Amino acid sequence: MLFLKRIWPLFLLTVFLATFAFFFNSINEKNLVAVKITKIFTDLTFGPKQERAVVSTKRPEIIAPSAIPTQVLTPTPTRIPKPVDPFANDPVLKDAAWGQAVQVSETGYRMKIAFDKTMTTPQEAFQALNAYRSTKGKSILLWSDNLAKYALERATYICKNGSDGHSGFTDYVDKQEGYKILGFYSLGENMSVNMRFVGTHLIEWMYAGDAAHDGNQLGDWSHVGVGIYEDCSSLIFANRMI
Repeated sequence: MLFLKRIWPLFLLTVFLATFAFFFNSINEKNLVAVKITKIFTDLTFGPKQERAVVSTKRPEIIAPSAIPTQVLTPTPTRIPKPVDPFANDPVLKDAAWGQAVQVSETGYRMKIAFDKTMTTPQEAFQALNAYRSTKGKSILLWSDNLAKYALERATYICKNGSDGHSGFTDYVDKQEGYKILGFYSLGENMSVNMRFVGTHLIEWMYAGDAAHDGNQLGDWSHVGVGIYEDCSSLIFANRMI
């Protein structure tokens, strides 16, 4: 009986603490203090027990990652590139207006102008010439194979050797019986060296750019032959067939 009187208060204290720990633990599952207190008093009363792993049955929280500020770079506005003048260092054309023909010799002209990606064909140039003459109230020219053959020879020569200022043409018709060979009493020539244009641009831009060449292609002719070699051209005009 004496033993029971001594152990009874300790037993009541243990029951009280266990009840308090259970209540406290149910309120705050995250706090493990009550579990530790219960374990301490249980060990004092009944001796240490083998520890067991405690597995939480609480549904884990999904924690959003902290927002990392992202620096958004504002792109620097791209400046509109200033067009580069390909003739800026050309002593003849650097101060000329675009599309302006500048006379560089007795019969030669240069022009500040951009070239096309492709070169015209003889037939395309022929059609462009007649279309242009029509807008100026001039008669339509007829195609001559004989003139075209000689025009190709001229275009090939000047493309390989450079402009001769029409000296080859003049020598041919005056000293090599060119009038008789070509079959006309009246002949004329327009030629261009290293000028790459489609038909319309060749006729209406380049050849129409100065009074001499424009007057020649709008002249009183009846036939024409066109020769194209690479980016060189020759137009042989004729009238008064022999």
